[in-house]
Amino acid sequence: MRGKRGERAGERADTPHNRPLNPSLPLPSDPTAPKYWTYETGGELAASIGKLLRVESLSDRDYELIRAYFKQWIDSPAWDMNPMQDAAGAAALAALRAGVDGLKTASDIHEWLRLADQTGVDPL
Repeated sequence: MRGKRGERAGERADTPHNRPLNPSLPLPSDPTAPKYWTYETGGELAASIGKLLRVESLSDRDYELIRAYFKQWIDSPAWDMNPMQDAAGAAALAALRAGVDGLKTASDIHEWLRLADQTGVDPL
């Protein structure tokens, strides 16, 4: 069955609103795409990120959740698909990936986020 734009029932038309800005990057629903913390449904991660953003004291569990979130974010192969990435960008991405497991303090996290933002892969 075709809809008014010619798409089949249950399919979305190919519009600028449902395509990534860079066509070489996966759609958010793709398993290789980085997953945003705001879509996490358990509630623990959102609470931990909220504490981080409010500059509140973080528990060991908060650090564990934030590290795990940043790790899945930065390890996404989507960042390797950036056609604009040069050698410096690839090195910065590698440094972020290598450093994520060492995030033990709020200062470590804020420095990592600063570098992620500079690299264009800010997870927040």
